[in-house]
Amino acid sequence: MKRIPVFALLGVLVCGVMLDSSAVGWPQTGDAGSSPQMWGGRHASMEMSAEGATLEFDCAHGTILQPIKPNAKGEFTVSGTYTPEQGGPVQKNTSANDIPATYKGTVEGDTMQLQIILTGKDQAPPPVTLTRGKAGRVVKCR
Repeated sequence: MKRIPVFALLGVLVCGVMLDSSAVGWPQTGDAGSSPQMWGGRHASMEMSAEGATLEFDCAHGTILQPIKPNAKGEFTVSGTYTPEQGGPVQKNTSANDIPATYKGTVEGDTMQLQIILTGKDQAPPPVTLTRGKAGRVVKCR
């Protein structure tokens, strides 16, 4: 029986993990067992899944309608909606004002820079910095 050095076996295992894109932390399309991934920062929180993401801001919320797949430089652009909120009571018959939005960002390690571009609007929400695995510090204006 031939013996394989332990370090060679470990090298194969480590390489296998490094090549597995789920080890990088991005939810995989079609992986029903993957749990949502949290990203958070000041005034923002994002729960990312294989289908897209939901976002909470101090006085708004948003939805990303497609998977976030950064390119080799860590850049991504995805479409979704952004819904401004207001403080105080909201009447029952008030409908949400979903605004089509483009979420543009970069990921470097466990840090994401996210910019929101609102369709047909001159002003945009301020960019946010999110950290993978952290809870966001969101204070709802409701």
